[in-house]
Parts: sequence; C-alpha cells; structure tokens
Amino acid sequence: MRLGLIAAAFIVAPLPVCAQTTATASSQDVVISGVMRDSDRGSYRELPFDVPAGVTRLTIDVQGADHKDGTYLVLGVYDPTRERGWGGAIKPHIVIAETFASTSYLPGPLPAGRWRLSVAVASIRPGAVSPYTVTVHFDRGAAAQAVTTTALKTGPGWYRGDFHTHTGQSDALCRSEPSRNPVPCPVYFTLKAARDHQLDFVTVTDHNVRSQVAELANLAPFFDSLLVIPGREMTTQYGHFNLLGITDFVEYRLGAVGAPNINAMFDGARGTGAIISINHPEIPTNENCLGCGWSAPDTDYTRVGAIEVANGGIAADHGGAFDDGAGSGTAWWEKLLDRGYHLTGIGGSDNHDAIDGRAGSSPVGAQSPVGTPTTVVYASELSQAGILAGVRSGRVFIDLEGAHPGRVLDLTASAGARASAVMGGTLRRRPGQAIRGTVRVAGAAGDVVDLIVDGRHIPEGRRQYIVGSYARITFAIPAREKVQWLRADVRTPEGRRVLIGNPIYVVR
Repeated sequence: MRLGLIAAAFIVAPLPVCAQTTATASSQDVVISGVMRDSDRGSYRELPFDVPAGVTRLTIDVQGADHKDGTYLVLGVYDPTRERGWGGAIKPHIVIAETFASTSYLPGPLPAGRWRLSVAVASIRPGAVSPYTVTVHFDRGAAAQAVTTTALKTGPGWYRGDFHTHTGQSDALCRSEPSRNPVPCPVYFTLKAARDHQLDFVTVTDHNVRSQVAELANLAPFFDSLLVIPGREMTTQYGHFNLLGITDFVEYRLGAVGAPNINAMFDGARGTGAIISINHPEIPTNENCLGCGWSAPDTDYTRVGAIEVANGGIAADHGGAFDDGAGSGTAWWEKLLDRGYHLTGIGGSDNHDAIDGRAGSSPVGAQSPVGTPTTVVYASELSQAGILAGVRSGRVFIDLEGAHPGRVLDLTASAGARASAVMGGTLRRRPGQAIRGTVRVAGAAGDVVDLIVDGRHIPEGRRQYIVGSYARITFAIPAREKVQWLRADVRTPEGRRVLIGNPIYVVR
C-alpha cells in the first residue's frame, strides 16, 4: 500500500496553526505558507481561509513537501458546513467546482465564508525541516467554465477537433459487453474515439444536461493529449444550438422564467463566455427529431457565434455523403452572410454511439464517427480559451472526411497596398480597388479550388486544380465587381466537396 493512501492511520489530535503560517491576498488568491518539522509527524494542521461570494471554482495547489525529503502531506477540504473531500499525497492539485471536482472531492455550490484545509503530516524524516506553500485560487464566470485550464500545447497552429458529440449522459446508446444490450454509452468511449481519430480537442454536447461535466473532468487527465471542452446542446421546439465551453446552468425550457424567447436564452449563455452555435438548421422537424430545424422567431444572429454547416448525423443518414443538399447547412449559412452577419462555419459529427456506429449494429442506427467531419481551428495554443478565440476569429475550415491530419485550407486577400485580411477577418476596400487573394491548400493534390463570392461560384473554366502536396492558388476580383464576402472550398474533380472554408468579409 502507498503511504499517501493510508495517511489516516497517522492522524492525531489537531494542532493550532503555527506561527510560520501566514495568509496573504494577491489577485484574489490566498497563499498559506509554513514549515513542517519532524515533531509534526502524525499530526494535522487546520489552515482557515475565506471564500468570497460569487466564486464558482476553487483551485488548490500544494508546493513543497513533495516527497523528495520523505515528507508526505495529505489534504482535506471543509466548507462552512461540510467536508468536501480528502486526498492522498499523490494529489497536490485540487479543483472543486459546482459541477465537477478532482477525484476524492465533492462538487457542489461553493458557499461564501470560512473554509478550512486540514493538512495531515503522514510522514517526515527525523530532523527534517520541510517548507510548504498552499495557494487557493478563486474563479468566477467565464474563467470557471473549463475542466482543463492549462494549455496542452503552446504556440499557434492548426488544431483539429469535433464540436458536436453525445454520450450516455443524454441520448447516446451503445451495446453492453458481453450481452449486447442497448445501454447509455459511457463518456470514456467518446474521448477514446476522439484520441484514436488523432483529434486535438473534442466538445461533449449532451442535450440540456451538465451531468457529463464531472466525468469529463475526471477523464481529462487520462487523455492528456486531448483537450476536453465541456458543452451542451440546448434542445428546444424551435431549434437546437450548442453552447461551446460551458459548465454553468442555462435555462433550456423556452418560455420559462429567464428564457421568454430564444434571444434571452442566448443572453443567459453569453454571460459565461460560451460560443453559441446553431446546429443542423435545415433538416426537417418531425416526430423523429423534435425541433431539429431552426425556426425560432425573431432570432438575433448578432448573438450567435457559429453555424454548424456540416453535420455528421445528416451525412450518415445519406450514406456518409456531405452533399450540397439533404440538410446541408451551407446555403442557410450563406444567406446569413449575405445579410451582413459574421458567423463562423463549423462542423460536428453529432455522434451518438462512439463504439460502433454501423447501421444494423448500433442501437441508434448509422452514425458518423467522432471526428467526421473535423473542424480545424487556427489558435494561439491548444487550450479552451485558445480554441474558442480561434472560432471567434473565423480562421477555421472543415475537413469533411476528417481522415487526413495534414490537410490545410487558408485564405488571404488584399485591396491596394495597405489593406489585407486572413480568413475570418475583414478587408477594407476603397472604391476602384481590385481584390487580390491567395488560397493555400495542403494535402489535397488533384482536387479543385472552388472560390465563392457572395454565394456565386467562379465559373467552371476558372477553377484551378491543386498540384502537389502544397499549393498556392492566386485569384483577382476586378474593381468593378461588388463584393460583400468571399471564401474558398475544395472539391474533387467530380464535384464532391472535401474542405469548407470560412469567409473574408469586405467593407468599404
């Protein structure tokens, strides 16, 4: 047995906080420092601290006394009314939030008032003097919405992920082992499928619930190369929309207090920093899919951040094909672009069986695998904040096949000598200026660049084939042509869409 896991055997009567222990406030943090000596062996110390009102996540880090000199500390946490957990010496980093907590600790509301850390000295060598520091960090609002707060990768780059998946915490089903009965599908298999698909991130968006967040938080350290983003699919009779990057409650009952209309629901989510993405807007609503098409009256699209223009569930219903019809969200999205809205196009698998999505085998029928399609985001780093900022910037493309990690689609444009923009950005164009642009493509040799200007496709004769593993395709739009937005897709020579790019917006 590990010493850190049996420390309770050494705990004796409490001692007062020693003189070396101090508490200071810095950027709303509490820092408690002190020294453990061999005379403290088998004792514990009560370290009080005050939690301000409105805190929604506590992070506790223990530094020092890190086993190198044989000192093992065990940390218990108490709020003003109850015990919140007790962790062995192998757990120096603790998170407690309303919807999730580190293993060994209880999630739930964080009441304001006097909290206590109970630090047990499980072991210390004779004559040892072991300094320690405990830092308690308080988070509120948008800062408290992530289950993983550190970047998994630093530095800018293209990061691949899936923005729409489901688990057994809502309506995902898979077959049990070995009986093959339909059962709620464990969260683990969605994350495993994302990792096996070589994704950098995955968003779990179960319908209306938050119960999946605790599991995501506990599984995230195991899948340590995969950024796990909590989300939710808000499911109403007038349409479905995802909240990307959220753990807080948002009223999902349209017409209830706090959600008299869809825009009020949007506002409830925007305060958390989440991105609102309208899902599968053009598929029909019927008894098989309540409110699946978007029909919410008086929708204010300035509150919306993204549109799901490629949905894997729709493709699975049509033999796996992401065509231009059959519920594709592209035309619906482009109509909003024509109206002047700046909305990032993204994709999601909408997977409901991460183990076996084959027709005739899965209890929920044919499924698009996790990561098909893959949304590729240019972000400053692989963190929740980085990915969401990347989506907001619009430098995003969709890999419909999701099977080629090296694929890239990017777009730049300029007007005159000083004005330029990248995909997702805004290009300022003066009267009389032509637009010159470049489409950069990797991993699509033999395919065709399809340039779209205000919904109009460049005529067939002007399309350019991609030669080699990396290509730069240039184009020019004459000064006489009016342009509100332009973007690029990649298609096979037969016309099947492979990559979907986001627009550059043009203003005067």
